[in-house]
Amino acid sequence: MAACPYEKLYIYEIHGELSLPTSLTAGDFLGCWREGDCSYLFFTTKKEAILKELLGDREAWRYVSETEINYEEWEAGHPLVPFRIADFYLCPLWEQPQPRPGDHLIRLDPGVAFGSGFHPTTKLCLRFIHDLYATEALPRVLDLGTGTGILSLACLAKGAESVVAVDHNNLAIDTAWRNARHNQVADRMTLICGDVREHLATPADLVLANIYCALLQEILEQAEFLNKAWYIFSGLVGAEVDKILTQLRGVPLEVVQVLDENLWFAILARHCPRA
Repeated sequence: MAACPYEKLYIYEIHGELSLPTSLTAGDFLGCWREGDCSYLFFTTKKEAILKELLGDREAWRYVSETEINYEEWEAGHPLVPFRIADFYLCPLWEQPQPRPGDHLIRLDPGVAFGSGFHPTTKLCLRFIHDLYATEALPRVLDLGTGTGILSLACLAKGAESVVAVDHNNLAIDTAWRNARHNQVADRMTLICGDVREHLATPADLVLANIYCALLQEILEQAEFLNKAWYIFSGLVGAEVDKILTQLRGVPLEVVQVLDENLWFAILARHCPRA
């Protein structure tokens, strides 16, 4: 059993859209997350001096800060180890998988994107995917806010033929692409770095939307989004679920089930045209 390659995270905030030289993008470099006017660089070793020397006094970029944390803090205190949920067996790439008969093996390197499988919202979605594919054939999946691609990989393991996976975060898309390759399903995943609101009309039999509440409220107002067969909504905490359940009463979707864990909620719904 190999050790987890992540112990420390060094996160560098740089003002400006920075492109790194190839000498800095191998080995201990995990990726670049761009948000607004800033670039957030993730490394597993300290790079403060190198980055400051690289940036110099250029006007286009400005060094802002360094944050050092333990990787387990990034993963909400959970070490990355193999674990099962429903009939999915999630195994980090550096571990030797030991699936049982009937397990759907998913190899995963979450890096610093969302979706290692430990968060309650991910677990709830995986349970819904397991139950849904036990009774339904859902060949086309639209995954909005894919993160590491974990939910897309679960659907493909259960028999989906193709997935369109969208995330606004370029680092998430890079991570999902690598995980698709590790699971030999890259030919069945279309990965898009962009705004999920621009892809609501994509044909799908199942929509996965593990996203924040305000964005979910916005897309539920779009008629072009409300014609899929099945929906899994998650990313909802506390009273947010009541807001979504209230909104769903006014659209052509029927709530089938609500699951919760530690104040996080997920909703399974299906298309149901109003009379």
